[in-house]
Amino acid sequence: MLKHFLFLVLMLFALAAHAGRFLPQNVQVGQINGHNYPEVKIGGEVYRLAPGARIYDTFNRSIVPNQLPQSAKVFYQLDPGGFLIKIWLPTPEEAAGMSP
Repeated sequence: MLKHFLFLVLMLFALAAHAGRFLPQNVQVGQINGHNYPEVKIGGEVYRLAPGARIYDTFNRSIVPNQLPQSAKVFYQLDPGGFLIKIWLPTPEEAAGMSP
């Protein structure tokens, strides 16, 4: 009985973690067209990853730069110096709503 209860609690936490993804107001949308650490090409621009940059997968988990696909739609945010500070890989639902 206790195992079933713990399983249900864990499932609720997993669902809540996936459902609650908020993107900042100033997020930009782009298409990655290749990367070679520490540079990422989005659209026609080449950006450098900022020190401490974060990359999030579709489950909002932090991933390392070599796990970033060579081609993908992304949401991204630049710091005041023009460096990539955050990148989000969109969920299928988010990608469907992204402009081309």
